[in-house]
Amino acid sequence: MGTLHLDTVHRVDLADDAVLAQLYGVEAASKRAGRPWHDPESPSAFAADQRFVDPAEDHLLWAAWWDGRPVGLAHCWFPLTDNVDKAYCMVEVEPQARGRGRGTALLQAVLDEVHRRGRPEVLSEVFVPLDAGDEHPYRRFAARHGFAEASRDSMRHLALPVDAGRLDDLEAGARAGWSGRYRLETYVDGVPEHLQASLCDTENQLAVDAPAGTVEYEPESLTPERYRERLQLFTDMGRERITTVAVDGDGQVVAYTDLVIGSGTRTSVWQWGTLVRREHRGHRLGLAVKVENLRRLQAAHPERTVVMTGNADVNAHMLAINEALGFQLVEACPQLQRRL
Repeated sequence: MGTLHLDTVHRVDLADDAVLAQLYGVEAASKRAGRPWHDPESPSAFAADQRFVDPAEDHLLWAAWWDGRPVGLAHCWFPLTDNVDKAYCMVEVEPQARGRGRGTALLQAVLDEVHRRGRPEVLSEVFVPLDAGDEHPYRRFAARHGFAEASRDSMRHLALPVDAGRLDDLEAGARAGWSGRYRLETYVDGVPEHLQASLCDTENQLAVDAPAGTVEYEPESLTPERYRERLQLFTDMGRERITTVAVDGDGQVVAYTDLVIGSGTRTSVWQWGTLVRREHRGHRLGLAVKVENLRRLQAAHPERTVVMTGNADVNAHMLAINEALGFQLVEACPQLQRRL
């Protein structure tokens, strides 16, 4: 082995297929450490995601090299049309390459770029065991580099299939609240164009409505055009997205939920955003759209065995829905913040 040099950290050429394939393995190994349930997407999906150009967000990627191959990587995302005071970062190092300054070198490259762009706030997250204290290596690393816990999320898993009788009971309990006022519609790989504007308006509220502790968000700026670009990205990646929406009498989306099946994953499904617009709450729409989405998932993909989700520990309403469905606690996910 040679000696580590900080100048072995540099930006990645996203056109280099071989390097992206290596980084895919690095990220998968890092995320799987202590988390045997990690179910990565395919290498081709990883490459497509890195190469996607979003006009509303810059994404930069660095790699840490050792003995001629990458052993760590760092992502940083810079919103360009909303929340432009923030940057979001993630650092991953192969387990056998940790403890030698590579994570620090990668994070410093990120912080230098954040400082150059004048962003005063950097956000990240880590996954740790439920009983992990301040001495957990991930927490120590974050604290050493000036990150503090802004809020605490917990990750939950739902074993599939959920019993049909349980879903029937939950659906019946919710129906009295929304029936006659709204209709539920489910789509695969995107909602039709006539629903896209109101869906985007609803999705844009998720950042401000979800509890975020000491982080202050403004509404996001997803547009129908960008929504369609993301749908194309999902097609390129090989992902499948199942969306159930609640539509009011004016034909507007007032609630939604997403389940995503990653390309190349074997057993898992990701529960993405769920939101009911404030003026339409109190009708049990959150439970209704999630139950309907699960029904569609189980009918179309009986091979899937687990849904993974995360929620802020103080989000009592969503936690109650997830617990009613049968989600079980698996790990903690502290949300981290550093003010420069």
